[in-house]
Amino acid sequence: MAETPDTPLPRIPYLRLRTTLRAEEPAVLPAYKGSTLRGAFGHALRRLVCVMGPEQPCESCLARRTCHHARLFETFVEGEPPPFLQGIPTAPRPYVFEPITEACDLAPGDPLEFDLLLLGQAIELLPYALLAMDRMAAGGLGRGRARFTLDRVLVLTPDGAWETLHEQGRLRSHATPSPCLPPSGGLTGSRALLRFLTPARLVLHDRLLETVTFSDLTFLMLRRALELAHFHVPGAHPGWTLRPLLDRAREIRIANADLHWRDWQRYSNRQRAPMTLGGFVGALEIEGDLAPFVPLLRTAEVVHVGKGATFGLGKVELAPAAL
Repeated sequence: MAETPDTPLPRIPYLRLRTTLRAEEPAVLPAYKGSTLRGAFGHALRRLVCVMGPEQPCESCLARRTCHHARLFETFVEGEPPPFLQGIPTAPRPYVFEPITEACDLAPGDPLEFDLLLLGQAIELLPYALLAMDRMAAGGLGRGRARFTLDRVLVLTPDGAWETLHEQGRLRSHATPSPCLPPSGGLTGSRALLRFLTPARLVLHDRLLETVTFSDLTFLMLRRALELAHFHVPGAHPGWTLRPLLDRAREIRIANADLHWRDWQRYSNRQRAPMTLGGFVGALEIEGDLAPFVPLLRTAEVVHVGKGATFGLGKVELAPAAL
């Protein structure tokens, strides 16, 4: 995305890793597996790289600036952020898990597929991400900690092809793949469909939104993109101006809204209790001068929007509206 007064967005490099784990024993998993995968990955990564031990809190660790676990999974705000990011307690995490299957009961030999996206500087940590996925599979997932093996990892290349990166315990390529960049085109006309494929938990002014205006959505997509750029894309331009795109967003009309609320449960290891989380899914048909927003909407397709993006919530998809 070019940095212009109308679209003040940096490019956010990313890698999409399509991962297949294979069950070694019967496994019982939740229908939505994003939180399960994220939690198991974080524990495996910490066990892999932490030099201080499990009793050391990450926030007070002297090694946190150089620790790969902190860089990827417990990202802290270091230094003074720009004015529009003042007050945020933690930096956004530079990864996203996207579960693919909703199967709950897996037999030995059944596959468990998901995508892991590494954003910005997290691409440099690809070897550690692969090792952590291998360790989390061996450590077990779901009820009873059923064991898996890391069967295969594909990587999406910049030209849209899938290449085998890792298969059955062996790296097929030792070179770090070139990072993809969010596409900026592929949409013409003044109408489009924006689909919310997983529950979107959008919080504005400390309030969870049950529906959304295009102006509010634009603000939240911009904030997420610029937070990721500031903390995880070296050399990203710090002087972004949000106002031009926000002003234009007020001119975009929602021609049709087909949204409904979906609740789901996850277990919080930190709170040691189940949590019910909800968000809206469905679609918005938007109409107006959409060209200035395409780079932002395409970026949101990659990085998601709203709370819980790291475990796959807020996944959006932009498509032409039906004639």
